[in-house]
Amino acid sequence: MKKIGITGQNGFTGSYLYNTISLLKDEFQLIPFEKTYFKNKNQLQHWVQQCDVIVHLAAMNRHPDPQVIHDTNINLVTEIISAAVASGTQPQIIFTSSIQEGKDNLYGKSKKKGRTLFAEWAEKYGGKFVGMIVPNVFGPFGKPFYNSAVATFCHQLCNNEEPKIETDGLLKLIYIDELAKIIIDAARNNMHNPEFKIAHTSEYYVSQILKQLQEFKNQY
Repeated sequence: MKKIGITGQNGFTGSYLYNTISLLKDEFQLIPFEKTYFKNKNQLQHWVQQCDVIVHLAAMNRHPDPQVIHDTNINLVTEIISAAVASGTQPQIIFTSSIQEGKDNLYGKSKKKGRTLFAEWAEKYGGKFVGMIVPNVFGPFGKPFYNSAVATFCHQLCNNEEPKIETDGLLKLIYIDELAKIIIDAARNNMHNPEFKIAHTSEYYVSQILKQLQEFKNQY
């Protein structure tokens, strides 16, 4: 039985993944994580020592200062690496980066740098690492104005607000349950792939998504 811990387990992807894995009691034992561990090196090392697999999801997505986003995300990665080195353990680490890696913004740069740091750790210390480059994720319990445009539109329509589209871009999407299954399979199979590009499973313009959600509201 593999012991698996999830940083950011109370977030959108983390909570869904945690609940899904909790049903697989014959395969996995969940090692609960508290975000306060990042402020206590001993607690973080103890947690890392217990894990065969670490899914690192904890990250900052939004902040008025993009530099804060960048520095926070890099620091979270380095804390996990430092804890693994200090405790002398080589857990499999699964990291969710973003397709924003290819964009010129500090969030995307922080995710790409984090993936690079984990890959370097794995090469140096003999760990297994999966660096997932993930498209836009949507699904139940997504946080409006934070996780996805889908969650934002649903929130606005349910509250009789009028959604506005700032940029009608083409979104490459994956449903949260599909992503959770990919992460679980990576842990199950002890995968090692520092640049694992996750394929999107649907593709729509923002205006198409809003139109569909408006139709759903009118129907129900």
